[in-house]
Amino acid sequence: MSSAPSWRGWAYGLAVALLFVALVAIAPLSRGTTAPIDTAAAMTVRIVLDKASYLSGDIASANVIVYRTPSPSNYTYVWTVRDSAFRIVTTVPNGTARFTYSIPLNYTGTLYVDATVDDGKGLTITDRQSVGVVVAVMALRLDRGEFNPGETITASYSVASHVILRPTYDYDVFDSPATSVLNGTTNESSFSFQTPVPASPTYVFLVTAREGVFSTQGLVAIAQPNGILLGVSFDKTSYSPGETIHAHLTVTPRGTSSLPTQFSWSLTFGPLFAAFVSVSAITTVPYVDLALPIPAGVGDGDILVSATESNTFTFRQQTVHIGTTSALWSTELAGIPLFAVLLALLFIFLLVAVLGLWRRIGFGGALLAPKAPPRPPAEGAPRAPPTAPMSILCHHCGKPIELTTSKRPIEVMCPSCGETQLVS
Repeated sequence: MSSAPSWRGWAYGLAVALLFVALVAIAPLSRGTTAPIDTAAAMTVRIVLDKASYLSGDIASANVIVYRTPSPSNYTYVWTVRDSAFRIVTTVPNGTARFTYSIPLNYTGTLYVDATVDDGKGLTITDRQSVGVVVAVMALRLDRGEFNPGETITASYSVASHVILRPTYDYDVFDSPATSVLNGTTNESSFSFQTPVPASPTYVFLVTAREGVFSTQGLVAIAQPNGILLGVSFDKTSYSPGETIHAHLTVTPRGTSSLPTQFSWSLTFGPLFAAFVSVSAITTVPYVDLALPIPAGVGDGDILVSATESNTFTFRQQTVHIGTTSALWSTELAGIPLFAVLLALLFIFLLVAVLGLWRRIGFGGALLAPKAPPRPPAEGAPRAPPTAPMSILCHHCGKPIELTTSKRPIEVMCPSCGETQLVS
């Protein structure tokens, strides 16, 4: 008697469980017929602008590149441009992969360009690029990279802008203590500054271009030559394993730089901090001759040689060739490579041979030999009948009239007076 309620309870629970499973199974079908997104599908969107920055009034151009797997789709593009305050200034809801935007002449700041791409299958990706907008940019250059006291420095400049079209230029030149040593205003595209003697170690050139409320600036600096150069020369262009490299090292100050009273030299194979053979010396003069032996086990090829002078903090690296080389390429004759001399002699020999052959086959003789006079006619040979005269005198002015044909009779006109006459 007590087992009946228990059986009905189990049956009721099983029915509820089956109903829940059925509802879960048919739930996706009740939400429509849209196909689910392929879990393997992926899409990447990237905006490419034609410039890294723009001028006010420029036309900005952008392209969107879409990378999608497993296969391409028909995309829908939505473009949006926002200003520095993130306000929408333009939007294109049904655009293409390429987008252009005309920047207003009165706008400066940052532009944010958004591209939203929909593949039509449930994937929507947005990319954003930001770019700066300025009213103008200036080009400013000096006619030299460094100067000596007393030399004249010329500054040239120009402005790229859609707003500043007829600029007025304000210029200043500052010395090392930031004191203005030259200033002025001009409409020309250059000005010059003569450095004094003695001169400041450096000068700064500042140029401002302005028109109305708009302006832009350019600034460059120039200094007197300074620093110390380390020179290295070798006694040969190539060496064999076991030979010794004889090198001459020297340091030369430039401009305002000065040399110490003592010099510490070194010459090594390999990089500065990984040398496997080295030689060093200390001198009180700014030059030294060093001998660096080449290890016998070094193979053929180019090897790095490093030279240093520690007290002036200078170093130099260059390569030398180790191994056998053709004497033809390394030997010199009066400072000219021997192979170049031999090549020139070969050219002269070939030129003489060609001229001799040319004369031998007769072309040279035909051009250079004088022409022989024509032979007189043989005795008793029939003579051709005399031909009709090829010129006559004009009956009116007496000037000659040249005849170009032997046809008779013919009517001709005098080139001098214009009269015509009949020639029989």
